[in-house]
Amino acid sequence: MNVYSDDRHSAVKFMLDQIIDIPNLLYMGRDFNIRDAEWDLSVSLHPAAGQALMDLADSLGLVRSLPKLPVPTHYSDTDGHANSVIDLIFLGMSCAQVLHRIEPNLRQPPDHAPLLVDLPISPENIHFSKKVLKHDSDKENDFLSSVTLGLRALNFSRLDSVDDLNLLSKAISRVISNAWDANARTITVTTRSKEWWNDECRDALATYRHTGAREDWRLFRSTTRFAKQSSFDDRIAEIASTNKRPWDLMSWVKQRKLPAVEAIRYQGLPCNSLSDLWHALHLSYNAAANRSVQLSILDDVPCLAPQP
Repeated sequence: MNVYSDDRHSAVKFMLDQIIDIPNLLYMGRDFNIRDAEWDLSVSLHPAAGQALMDLADSLGLVRSLPKLPVPTHYSDTDGHANSVIDLIFLGMSCAQVLHRIEPNLRQPPDHAPLLVDLPISPENIHFSKKVLKHDSDKENDFLSSVTLGLRALNFSRLDSVDDLNLLSKAISRVISNAWDANARTITVTTRSKEWWNDECRDALATYRHTGAREDWRLFRSTTRFAKQSSFDDRIAEIASTNKRPWDLMSWVKQRKLPAVEAIRYQGLPCNSLSDLWHALHLSYNAAANRSVQLSILDDVPCLAPQP
């Protein structure tokens, strides 16, 4: 989504009011007409419009992209008006580490520098339905109770043959299947589905759509924020206490950036300790400390005329 917001910040206000109807975005950028110390080092202000823009991006699941080289994006021809940063790019969480480029040398008659960014886009085709049971819900308790009662009613005394075992296995399968069908609900999974979305979020959204009141909008925002926090905390607690695999909290399949530092190597071996570093430094710079100097090599250097 390309955005132009005037000096009254009309586009930001409009998008905040219509945020429910805005689809999932991978990119939002261009001229927001907001100078804020968060992205413009030439000012020290943090106006309400800047906070509103950050709230908008957060609600859309976007994060501000950082420039590879922080230079102004707007160049003023008016005397006394300093250059500024009012052109921004916000990207989806999957592209949170992607940097954009500001190209002031490519601007034509406009006074704004072009912003360039490379987005990693992969094809997605996710649209299917499945039955689910919410964890720790009444329906889950009803499902477990139905399975328990059904299994208790089965006859486990006759297991004298393979046929008896097959019949019992099918009976157990029917008990579980019937309990599942009676209590699970069908959901449709799309690219816009969110794992943290729950019934409270749905009810708060329905209330806001019905009334359109600002108070209901704030209630919806706080409800979704709490749902996100609870979902993420549960996920972190599960990984920390159950499978103890902290790497599950990150995506390890996407391309990784090269490290900003590299280990110093001496004679083909890395220097991983202070003693190794001192050894390499000493042998590199003090190797000729006790050698005699052959001044005769200077005889081949031609003499130049003295300079004042």
